[in-house]
Amino acid sequence: MTALLFRKKRPRNTPTDPPGPKDAAGPAESAGPDEAVADAPSEPLDLRLDEQDDSPVMRLTPDYTMERLDELAEMERQLGPGHPDVLRARNNCATLLAAWSVAAPPGDTRMHDRAISLLEVNLAHQEASLGPDHRDTLTTCQMIGQTHRTAGRPERAIPYLERALEGRRRLAGGEDTDTLTSREELSDACATAGLTDRAIALLEETVAAGGPLLPPGGDTVRNRKVKLFDAYDKAGRRAEAIALCKEIISDRERFYGPHHRDVYVWVDNLAHLHHDARDLDAAIACYERAIAGLEQIHGPDSKAISYRYHNLAIAHLDSGHPDRAIPYLEAALAAREHSLGPDHVKTLDSLVALINGLDQAGRIPEAVEATERLVAALLRLGGPDHPKLPEIRGYLEELRRLLP
Repeated sequence: MTALLFRKKRPRNTPTDPPGPKDAAGPAESAGPDEAVADAPSEPLDLRLDEQDDSPVMRLTPDYTMERLDELAEMERQLGPGHPDVLRARNNCATLLAAWSVAAPPGDTRMHDRAISLLEVNLAHQEASLGPDHRDTLTTCQMIGQTHRTAGRPERAIPYLERALEGRRRLAGGEDTDTLTSREELSDACATAGLTDRAIALLEETVAAGGPLLPPGGDTVRNRKVKLFDAYDKAGRRAEAIALCKEIISDRERFYGPHHRDVYVWVDNLAHLHHDARDLDAAIACYERAIAGLEQIHGPDSKAISYRYHNLAIAHLDSGHPDRAIPYLEAALAAREHSLGPDHVKTLDSLVALINGLDQAGRIPEAVEATERLVAALLRLGGPDHPKLPEIRGYLEELRRLLP
């Protein structure tokens, strides 16, 4: 019979959310790079936060910030706008305002704009007195680009970040840590601007150039590889994602040993990639390795292990072996009943998957019993008017007609 219910595979999970842009909706339209921000509200900037203890800027107070701005104005009057001490004070004030921008309401870029205006003044003085390729000049370019990007204006950030990257490359070479940081920042801005191929190419260069310089187990290299993996995955570049995933697994095996949780999590990620590519034998082997290791860490009844049982079962179903899938479907259901309760939506998802597996395996009496359990659960949750009941009851009647 044709199943009325559908089965689904959970999306891939990485050990932590990869750093980098997550601007799914894209930034709001902003002025072009040559247009002044002339229509910003003219009222004074409000540096107050409703909950001072919850400030995302580590208890940075409005009074402290305003005092630093007053000190800057006094130093400008006494020393002149281009004095080195004034440049440092102006840079510090820009940093404070950029920090406060985290607490601004969505879409309010006044803090960003005020910080950028201070940095632009510094940039003009540094270009005149230090030269366009001086380290301080390039750092200011980098800061302006970063601030435009965090304000949701990647197209205005890119020219500054390009200039910082080229200058640092000329100054210190392509493998200098500052050069690597500039290249990564430019990649992030390109990704936010929708320039996916360029963002990936820049990130590939960053990972490759940092390899000989940085330890393979260090946070910087690991985070950049995770970011590149995420970029490959989002761009649908599965072959590159699989190759990099294997490299990440090897790195973690060398750094942590073969039985560390991160190793098993990335083996599970590799299983997803193989599953999506319909390489089911490779997917099953990776799922089995991940499950064997994570069972030792989390136990067989945890939420962390339940969806991996489910995914392995789906791979067996997709390969035409429902009998091999059923033990894992039963294990996933038992783990979710234990960790989430019998009526949780994810528990019922596992029950639905088990019904499909039993149906495909021709184990009709067991499928009938499992479907009756599902009907009872829906009645508990929504009563006789639950919107899914008619569909499930119709499916149950079809199953019963197949009973001997």
